[in-house]
Amino acid sequence: MLKVRSCRSGRGLERQRLAGHISRMANRGLQEAIRAVGGVTELARRIGISQPSVSNWTRVPAGRVAAVEAATGVDRSILRPDLYGATDDAVPVRARDLAALDEAATSSMRIVGLAGWSGSGKTTLITRLIPVLKARGLNVSTLKHAHHGFDLDRPGKDSFRHREAGATEVIVSSANRWAILHELRDEDEWDLLDLVAKMSPVDLVLVEGFKRDAFPKIEIHRAANGKPLIHPDDPYIIAVAADVALPDVSVPIVDLNDIDAIADLVLAHAASLRDVARAMAG
Repeated sequence: MLKVRSCRSGRGLERQRLAGHISRMANRGLQEAIRAVGGVTELARRIGISQPSVSNWTRVPAGRVAAVEAATGVDRSILRPDLYGATDDAVPVRARDLAALDEAATSSMRIVGLAGWSGSGKTTLITRLIPVLKARGLNVSTLKHAHHGFDLDRPGKDSFRHREAGATEVIVSSANRWAILHELRDEDEWDLLDLVAKMSPVDLVLVEGFKRDAFPKIEIHRAANGKPLIHPDDPYIIAVAADVALPDVSVPIVDLNDIDAIADLVLAHAASLRDVARAMAG
């Protein structure tokens, strides 16, 4: 059984310190780019976007690194050291993907996806899987990719008004739960590992969506959906859970209703965050 020690004491403070250090490095890269061209307005002009957009940046967005490098002459390893650092074995790994996780989480926190077309039953399967995995002694969290315009907030609520006024982040807290709402505004969408790095350490993260990313996934296939398999075009699909026979599929096939068998596959193929970071770095 995988166990992660509590991060509420010194180890948790160290995790926060590491995350803050990486954030400060990225912030310094942005400041160096601004200094190199003589100000925010000139940087914005050179890369062809609005000055207010650049003023809202806390770091150079991943999708803008090449443009800022070309416009300022500041090397990308300085602009985003968290993106373009290297491990001791010279394999490029985006340090930001792991910086918010302490050593225990990095070594034991694992990730696996459930991929499939809309209507295939991914969410239903996850809700059936979680109790089975918890019964085996694992702590489980989930990450779901949603459509572009989703919102957890409602117009008229205080938190909605805070965001509407321009706040980058709003935290809502109660005795039972807390939530943080982060507005990307002109920042690029965060990728899978950016988001996982924000999560508290657990044994396993089940991911719904992100079906084109480089991490192990079980494809969910329902015949009535009338959709083709994703498997032939995705080398990271390690098995298919289906409600029909699929004799021509080269990866293992499991009955969509056999939750214990699917749980076995999840535990057999879930990957460490470091392995996923390397795969996503190319």
